[in-house]
Amino acid sequence: MGDSPTGSVISDNDNAENGAPGSRPHAGYSTVSEQAPDQRTRLRTTVAGPRAGNGAGVVRAGIDRRYTAATHSITAQMESAGFGLRYGAWMFDFLITLIAIMFFTFVITAVSRQSVVGSNRDLIIVTVLTLLLFVANFVLLAGSNGQSAGMRILGIYIVRIDGRPFTIKDAAMRHLVGYPLSTVAFFLGFLWMLWDPRQQGWHDKLAGTLVVMSK
Repeated sequence: MGDSPTGSVISDNDNAENGAPGSRPHAGYSTVSEQAPDQRTRLRTTVAGPRAGNGAGVVRAGIDRRYTAATHSITAQMESAGFGLRYGAWMFDFLITLIAIMFFTFVITAVSRQSVVGSNRDLIIVTVLTLLLFVANFVLLAGSNGQSAGMRILGIYIVRIDGRPFTIKDAAMRHLVGYPLSTVAFFLGFLWMLWDPRQQGWHDKLAGTLVVMSK
């Protein structure tokens, strides 16, 4: 469009290459072939190849990294989900769990007619229900389609590095063992993805998984 700097460059290049009337090369260059190579390189972002998985295009590894978000990386044929998206998915999961805890507490308090805090039995019931919800979301749901509820909202997936299907067993290893491991040392295992080449946390390395934008 006219108000987009990138769009104007593409338009000028296309006009100059096609010899369209009124087209003019950029200042300082007499022909298209003499235009700044750096400028042409910035525009060279190609999505090609056979479609895989749910229909997402295969992204070539030759994408200009200067125009790739710093928290994203290109891994094989899929684009890794950045820290921001993964944190956002975790926050959705946390909010869902928090709402469920409030609901469990309200129901149990209404039935027993006493505070949950003042009853060890009621407190244990809320804790057990919360753990069951965690297992349902992060093991059963994630193991069946590679997505927790929060991941499904943001459209990111868990996949295995070796290409095999992500199973309930993998989900149990990643979340029931890997999450506690990543929590130790002040959540260092989660922050590890910020500088890891594949953007893997400790739980990802343990389970051999990646979190990607599309399957």
